[in-house]
Amino acid sequence: MPRFQVKSSGGSEEFAYLCQAFNKMSSELQYQFEIIYQEELALKDANIKALQSQINPHFLNDTLEIINWEARMQGNDNVSDMIGALATMLSATLNRKQSSFVTLAEELTYVDAYLYIISRRFGERFQVSRHIDNSLLEVMVPILIIQPIVENAVEHGVEANRRGKVEIRIFRKEDMLYIQVENDGNLTEADRKKIDRLLQSEENNKEDSRVSIGIRNVNRRLKIIYGEECGLTITNEQEKSTISTLVVKMQQENKKSQ
Repeated sequence: MPRFQVKSSGGSEEFAYLCQAFNKMSSELQYQFEIIYQEELALKDANIKALQSQINPHFLNDTLEIINWEARMQGNDNVSDMIGALATMLSATLNRKQSSFVTLAEELTYVDAYLYIISRRFGERFQVSRHIDNSLLEVMVPILIIQPIVENAVEHGVEANRRGKVEIRIFRKEDMLYIQVENDGNLTEADRKKIDRLLQSEENNKEDSRVSIGIRNVNRRLKIIYGEECGLTITNEQEKSTISTLVVKMQQENKKSQ
């Protein structure tokens, strides 16, 4: 906030006193605004870290790497690939680099690792399609915002029927990045009420699943970082599929290169 000062150009003592009082008040106001601004930044950073910590369980990633090495030594490539995919996911959740943002390309490696494990579970009964604007791969996004949404889509659209498909679409409109995850499951009235509660409430319910808490946290993180115009929405597409949409503001500081 700029500080406004008034210069006394002579005149009465009363006018000089008023100028001095105004300048002192202006300086004090500037100081108070700067303190409030710094406190807001600190609170925002603390909130983001607190929300991230809820989806950062401390798994033994190093142990998985050793098991992976043993599997490869014995020629068991299927087990090795599964362990490698799980290790990639755990590396993201542990976030040893303490990175708040990663490139979209790196964020998608966590999604691919998760989808590889799911594809091994369901085989040909599970299908994935991707429609991604490759020019956006270097855009910086908050870490771990897509995988929880994909996991929710799998739980909702695939787990119940033991088969299904997921489509991932990533594109931009003006200064907004859109990440859509569609599954072929339908939303019941109970699902809609649960989604409304998850996305509007700030309190975790003891009955909420890990996946439910994950999508709530993603929505809250995006709103803390970018404001209310960004976040997560979940809708039905003609009652034939469910679409989860993440909206991320593409500010200049959130781009690595384009």
